[in-house]
Amino acid sequence: MGRLKLTENDYPALFLQANAASAEGKRAYLDLTKGTLVLLAVGAGLAAASAVADSARPAIAAMSALVLAASVFLTIYLKATKPEQLWYGGRAVAESVKSMSWRYMMGAEPYFIDLSPAEADRALIAGFSSIARERRNVAPALGGRFFELPQISDAMRRTRSYGLDERKNIYLTERIKSQRRWYSQEASHNRSAENRYFIFILVCQFSALAAAILLVGRPESKIKLTGLFTSLASALIAWLQLNQHKELAQSYCVTELDLGLVQEQAQYVKSDRDLSDFVGDAENAISREHTLWTARRDRA
Repeated sequence: MGRLKLTENDYPALFLQANAASAEGKRAYLDLTKGTLVLLAVGAGLAAASAVADSARPAIAAMSALVLAASVFLTIYLKATKPEQLWYGGRAVAESVKSMSWRYMMGAEPYFIDLSPAEADRALIAGFSSIARERRNVAPALGGRFFELPQISDAMRRTRSYGLDERKNIYLTERIKSQRRWYSQEASHNRSAENRYFIFILVCQFSALAAAILLVGRPESKIKLTGLFTSLASALIAWLQLNQHKELAQSYCVTELDLGLVQEQAQYVKSDRDLSDFVGDAENAISREHTLWTARRDRA
């Protein structure tokens, strides 16, 4: 049996570059969005505090204005830099390159196992070039790192050289089972996150309601927290919609199920052509999940 464990550095340099760029874009987008929502909530809190502290009201009002101005700046900066484009585009490149790499290693269409090594390598590099041209908006972020790593690693070529059973076993272990495990874990994580935020939102909404009822009974009260809790609830709802935990959990569950059904067909793989069809079915299932993810993000 040949090598069974592929490390991340065994994938093409283009995958590593796109994966890192996507992670940076995601982190920047979420941090800026979170910062904007937090500043809005803090601004609402300071406004509520200014109604109570008579002597410090001017100072607190000034602080509230500064915080809200900072939130405006972050919103403009987010719009100008568009880090979400790097997030989405980088992931699109990374997922496409990874899928093509597995097709190449397994000798699946269009990198059939009967192609010469040179023909298969040229076809794969041509595919990488096509992906890079399609995603010109992220191309500037793909250079300058991982330059010392090849686009086709020795591990990829060695895996491609294995016999039918070895390649099939590697694909089952390192691709299908690994992806199913990842989808299952991510689905569970997103379900938990969705439930947690739902509880936080309800707490804020009930708090806003309680504060409003308090003002009905005591209209002269200086403690006016309805706006603060409403702002907190709105911020949490916006954050929940941005992360789309419910939709992701459902999508990951469906894809994990699809891959499980594909995996059951492994026992019928008896030829290189069978393996090509098998790999194609699995990669198409993974591709559908990414396509739906991109579509949801574009609508958000």
